[in-house]
Amino acid sequence: MTAVRAALLMALLVAGAPARAQPADASDVAAPLRPGVVAYRAGDLGTAEAVLRPLAPGNADAEAWLGAVLLDRGLTREAVQMLQHAANAGSAEGAHRLALLYAQGADGIPRDDARALELFEKAGAAGHLRAEINAGMLYLYGRGTAKDLVKARAWLEKAAASNDPYALYALGRAMEESEGSALADPVRAADLYKRAALQGHTFAALRYGLALAEGNGVRKDLVAAQPWLLYADKYGVPEASLAMGDLAASTTNLRDKAGAIKILHTATTWYEAAANAGVAAAQFKLATAYLAGTGVARDPQQSMRWYTRAASQGMPVAQHALALFLIGGATGAPDMVEGYKWLLLAERSGFPDSKAVREKLAEKIAEADRKRAEDLANQFKPQPERPLEEMPPRLAPPPSIRP
Repeated sequence: MTAVRAALLMALLVAGAPARAQPADASDVAAPLRPGVVAYRAGDLGTAEAVLRPLAPGNADAEAWLGAVLLDRGLTREAVQMLQHAANAGSAEGAHRLALLYAQGADGIPRDDARALELFEKAGAAGHLRAEINAGMLYLYGRGTAKDLVKARAWLEKAAASNDPYALYALGRAMEESEGSALADPVRAADLYKRAALQGHTFAALRYGLALAEGNGVRKDLVAAQPWLLYADKYGVPEASLAMGDLAASTTNLRDKAGAIKILHTATTWYEAAANAGVAAAQFKLATAYLAGTGVARDPQQSMRWYTRAASQGMPVAQHALALFLIGGATGAPDMVEGYKWLLLAERSGFPDSKAVREKLAEKIAEADRKRAEDLANQFKPQPERPLEEMPPRLAPPPSIRP
């Protein structure tokens, strides 16, 4: 299951939508602001502005919400001025929304992670839940500051005390890491993922399913893992398809040849679903299945296609495999230039076997071809098929899975 964890991208909530399921009646804001905030959350920007604008001159929070409305309407200059004024006047909402702009480098504000962290902490100190989460995440990933797992956990513990699913998930991520005296706590992480998943957090459902499948922080239970993974897959987390493929492959009984073939076909079907959704690790596994004829008919052309997609995303092991394909001419005439390029890229990414193969190849190809391959490698830019950062998912309907 480690491939699934590698396939998961780092989670930064700063660019996300609401960090919790916000109440439809806007009961989380002061009473005078509620009609405007309700309209804003419903997408009725005209009504929201009409309600909030008269309140803004004497109410910093109203000014902050009005700034959010104006941002959505494309009135950037006025919006940013309002958010800055609201933040200076002590509005936690204003400080948080201004911090988001600095964290994203959006709406004319240059990216400044240190300034974003300062504002998140200011808003978090006033009890702003999303700011608490975002401050924790910046400390967790060392954005705008040195990575500090202790401070990250402190902010996320504060946020998780509200039982917010996004805070629970973020704290779970922090509890899986170790740094200095702050040791990983897989038992706590698994519990946090479960609590978030029960509220409809699909990434948490995936990670709790993985914990059950691996016995990481909880008793290993492959049967119990499946409904959590299926739930995550149903609500748009393709890494869950990769996990289901791994789960199927791990249960293969080689003594039962007919049964093993059926199970491997099931695993490959799951890999194909994840591969089509852009999960590089699944693309690599599907390519390998086509190469070996495992669970599918052997098809070198399909194998090369999937290795190419995974390699183009920057996956070193796929780059190495693709290089061997090209050098060996597995699907046509050998292409030493492209093969050398992919070996060089895999080597630069630290894949251990690529250097020796590349050095041997360098002795066999012309100097001009080698330089052309190096130029191509220098021009290469990974083309990710999945977002570079996990965006906080919309909460799905709570799973009907027995806790």
